Amino acid sequence: MNCDNQEISLMAKEYDLLCLLAANKGRVLTYDQIYQKIWKEEAFGNANNAIACHVHNLREKVGRLLPEGCFVIRCVREVGYCFEADSECIATT
Repeated sequence: MNCDNQEISLMAKEYDLLCLLAANKGRVLTYDQIYQKIWKEEAFGNANNAIACHVHNLREKVGRLLPEGCFVIRCVREVGYCFEADSECIATT
């Protein structure tokens, strides 16, 4: 993936998660919705932790390359995540 003309390496689940969140920009996706779409199975006991780990990695990898505020994955406590990135800041190939 290219971000601000810099190549970044994402794991498959990170890339899938980024695509899912970006496709639903501005909409809160529940942990269950995210898990079912990315892992293709019902969420289990520690599914939220798996999602949180991948979100953390995305924030680290993508967020450090962009100006502050361009890339925001907002946590909606005990519900899920919402992607609020400025699409002009992000270019993917």
